[in-house]
Amino acid sequence: MYLELGCRALIAALAGALAVVAPATAAHAAAGCEVTYTMQPWPTPGFLASVQLRNTGDQPWNGYTVDFRFTGNQTVTGLWHQTWSQAGQSVTARSATWESPVQPGQAAYLGFTASYYGTNNPPIDWRVNGVPCSTPDAPAVVADRNYVDVLEGTGQGFSVRLSHPPSGWAMLHMSSSGTGVWATPPSIVYFSPADWNYRLITVMSAQDADTVDDRVVFTLSVDGYAPTTVTFQQIDDD
Repeated sequence: MYLELGCRALIAALAGALAVVAPATAAHAAAGCEVTYTMQPWPTPGFLASVQLRNTGDQPWNGYTVDFRFTGNQTVTGLWHQTWSQAGQSVTARSATWESPVQPGQAAYLGFTASYYGTNNPPIDWRVNGVPCSTPDAPAVVADRNYVDVLEGTGQGFSVRLSHPPSGWAMLHMSSSGTGVWATPPSIVYFSPADWNYRLITVMSAQDADTVDDRVVFTLSVDGYAPTTVTFQQIDDD
C-alpha cells in the first residue's frame, strides 16, 4: 500500500515538473500592408502611377517584393529605383539594396510609367512579401483635381473615376452651386464593372458683362460611393 502511494506521488511530481519546463508556444508576428494607388496621364498612350505601401504589421520589412496584376494590356515602361519584371499582366518589383528597412507604420513608395490602349483600370491583387494588401479608402468618387481656374469665355476639363468597381452599371450625378453662368456637355456618364476609370468632363465659363470673378462648386456622386467636389474659379476678363 505504501509502495502504491509512493509511486502515485512520484508520478504526480514528475508531471508537475514537466508542466513547468514545457516550452511556451512561440507567438507569430503579424504581417500586413495597405496600398494607396493614384495615376495621372503621361505622354499618350501612357500614364504615371504613384503607389504608397504602408507596413501595417508589427515587424519591419528588411527588403520588400511587391506583386500586383493589371486587368488590361498595360505594360510597365519604367520604374523609379526598384528592379522590376513583367510576365503578361503580372508585375513584380523588388526594393533596392540600399533602401532602409520599412518599420511598422512607415511606408515604401513605388512609381512607374506604363503604356496601354483602351481601358486603364487600376491594378489588383497587391501583395508585399507575399502578404495581401488592403486599401484604406471606402468606395468613393475620385476627381483628378479638385480646384480649377478658368478664363471667362473659355472652358477647362477634369477627369472623374470610381475608386472601386461597381457591382453593375452606375451613373454619375452632377449638381452645382455658386455664381455666374456655367455649362457642361449634356452627356450621361456611366461606369461599369469592367470600366470604372477616368471620364473627362468639360466645363465652360460663359462670357458676361460684369467684373466679378464667379465661382461654382460641382458635387459629383454615385449611389453607394462617397461623393467629391470640384471647384471652378472664373478669372474675369472685363
